[in-house]
Amino acid sequence: MISLYIHVPFCVRKCHYCGFYSTHYTQEAFDAYILALRKEAKVRQGAFSGSVFDSLYIGGGTPTVLSPEQLGELLGIVREHFQVAPGAEMTIEANPGTVSEDKLELLHASGLNRLSLGVQSFSDHVLRTLGRLHSAVEAYKAVMLSRKAGFANISVDLIYGIPGQSMAEWNETLTEAISLAPKHVSAYSLSLDEGSRFIAEAEAGRFALPDDELVAEMYEIAVSRLRGAGYERYEISNFAFPGFACLHNSNYWERGEYLGLGPGAWSFVGNARYRTIADVREYARLLKAGYSVIAEEEIIDSRRAANETVMLGLRTSCGVDMFSYGQRYGAEALEQLSRKAGPLIDASLLIHANGRLMLAERGFLVANEALARLAV
Repeated sequence: MISLYIHVPFCVRKCHYCGFYSTHYTQEAFDAYILALRKEAKVRQGAFSGSVFDSLYIGGGTPTVLSPEQLGELLGIVREHFQVAPGAEMTIEANPGTVSEDKLELLHASGLNRLSLGVQSFSDHVLRTLGRLHSAVEAYKAVMLSRKAGFANISVDLIYGIPGQSMAEWNETLTEAISLAPKHVSAYSLSLDEGSRFIAEAEAGRFALPDDELVAEMYEIAVSRLRGAGYERYEISNFAFPGFACLHNSNYWERGEYLGLGPGAWSFVGNARYRTIADVREYARLLKAGYSVIAEEEIIDSRRAANETVMLGLRTSCGVDMFSYGQRYGAEALEQLSRKAGPLIDASLLIHANGRLMLAERGFLVANEALARLAV
């Protein structure tokens, strides 16, 4: 499987927790961006002339800060230069504060068939802490308008483990999300991402995450309540009704290939992973001058690939197929993985069953610690 990602680097205002590259939207910046995106697509087109992309994901930033006409221009660039499979999953991220019924209807009519709404919380108090622009009421309305516009496949993002967020507020957010019955729910623990306002405040001693026990309890509540509502956990932080797991993100966890376009976008093709420059003006300037916009590139050797297969695979409910792992990376790598997994199996953090290595229920709570001990 191969996926296509388009990074739209514009926001009305950057949220306090966000470490992804974004900048303030202006018409001038968009004009430079879209011209450069067309040039980058043309540059990449030749290498992917025989590829059929199984998924398209438009992320950001806030893609829905753009007008329907601007998004239509972006989709036109995709269709002009690349072949997307008929019926492919085509996702766009949206901020509830930047959508309207008309915009959603036009997005759906353009062929986009999956909407990922950055709700984050149904508590106005928590939304203010996160620096979100929308209110809880606007988040609720955005889901309803999306469904009315024709989006049958709606995903809702939620965040927990936020300073000042009470267990009651988290439960209320889960209640509201479940009542709306989106096909997919992502529930993320707040993290201090490089480049975010929160990490700067934490380094200055003005901000601290809640203790691990409270965060773990919030996660357990989310798992229990979402399961009770019919959602299947298919990855540590992702839950879906049967048949609605996100194909695009699943391709990342399976180490499938993907092409990323736009400033700050990552690509993974063959054994190379590379990122474009995370600066829209420099991105546009370099492409206009005919220069490369690759800011960094790494070649993934066999050992690194083996580690990534384990680290990513164990995040999912399917885990790692040990037979396939041994075939791909050799008997020595398989033996090392089995040896390192032994103590974690004894500690009930991992399960080895039916030829697969998987996180046990306890393992999901300490996944980062468990996975770090499996590097080969």
